[in-house]
Amino acid sequence: MNMANVFPPFKVDIAGAFCVPRALKDAREQYQNGQVSRQDLRAVEDAEVRNLVERLKQGGMKVVSDGGFRSRDFLESWEGIRFKDGRPFSEHSPLEITGRLGLLRRHPVLEEFAFLDSIAGGEVMKKQHIPSPAELFTQIIQRVKRNQIENVYSDVRLLTDDIASSYKSLLTQLYDAGCRYVQFDGVHSVIMEDTVRLNNRVLRERPAGMYVAFHAPTDMLVQLHGADAYFLNYDCGACDRNRLLWFIHEKEAVFGFVLSHYPHEDELDELQAKTESVLNYIPLKRFTLCLPDANALLSPSGADEEKQWETVRLGMEMAARIFS
Repeated sequence: MNMANVFPPFKVDIAGAFCVPRALKDAREQYQNGQVSRQDLRAVEDAEVRNLVERLKQGGMKVVSDGGFRSRDFLESWEGIRFKDGRPFSEHSPLEITGRLGLLRRHPVLEEFAFLDSIAGGEVMKKQHIPSPAELFTQIIQRVKRNQIENVYSDVRLLTDDIASSYKSLLTQLYDAGCRYVQFDGVHSVIMEDTVRLNNRVLRERPAGMYVAFHAPTDMLVQLHGADAYFLNYDCGACDRNRLLWFIHEKEAVFGFVLSHYPHEDELDELQAKTESVLNYIPLKRFTLCLPDANALLSPSGADEEKQWETVRLGMEMAARIFS
C-alpha cells in the first residue's frame, strides 16, 4: 500500500500507553522475583505487542504502537553514555557523564521499532513513543542531586546540549530504520526556559519527513515551534475559547484532543457537541481524536482494559459522526 495514504493526521490517534495485560503483569512480577529470564519476559512482551497491534487493526485503527508494553528504563537503556569509570548507568548513584556523549550506540527503542514494523504490515502507520527531551532532562534532575550534576556540567546548557545531540542521533537512526511518526511524551516535564529551548532544538534538528506529535502540558505546548501535531488533554484550559483561538493562530499544525477518561455510550452526544464547538475554529483536516493514556490511571484493572477497547469502538463511532 502507498504509505502516502496512511499518514497522520488520523481521525483517531493514540495518545499514550494501553492497559498492561494480565499475562504481562505476571511475567514482570516473575522476572523481578528471579523466576524467569529477561529473554522470557521479552517473549511475553513480543506476544502482547503482537496481540495489541492485531486488535487495533481489527478495530479499524490506521496507526499502531507497542502500547508502552516494554519494561525498561528509557534513560538507563541509553547505551554509549560515557561514564568516568566505564561502569553502566545502573551501577551509578550520581550521574557520572563526562560531558560529551560521544559514543552513543543503539538504544533498545530501535530494536523495538524494528519488531513493531515487522508485525504491523504496510496498511497502518507505526508510531514510536519516546520521552520528550525535556522529559528526559526532568528524569535526570529528579534522580540526581544538583551538586552531582554540577560536578560534571558546569552549566546546565552543556547537559541540554548533550541531550539534544543524543536525540538527533536517535531520531536519525529511527528514520533510517523506516520510522516516520514519533510522539514525544512530556506530561511530567519541568517547564522552564532551558527545557523549552531543548524541545524546540530537537524539533528543529529532526530528520526532514519525520512527523512529530507532542503530548505535554499546555503551558509547554504553547511555547513549542515546529511540531506537526499538538495533543491537548480534552478537559484542559486550552479548550477555553479565547485561549484556543490564540493557540490555533500561533500553531499551523494538527490539534489532537486526548479524552480524559474512557467514555460511555451515553456520553457521545456531549462529546460530539463539545468537539463541534471546537471545530468552529479548527479546520477538520487539522483535528484528531486521541485515545486516553492508561498511564493516567492510578491502577489500571481488567475492567479498565475492557473499557479501553470499548473506547476504541466509540472513538471510531465518534469519528464517523464528526468526519462524515
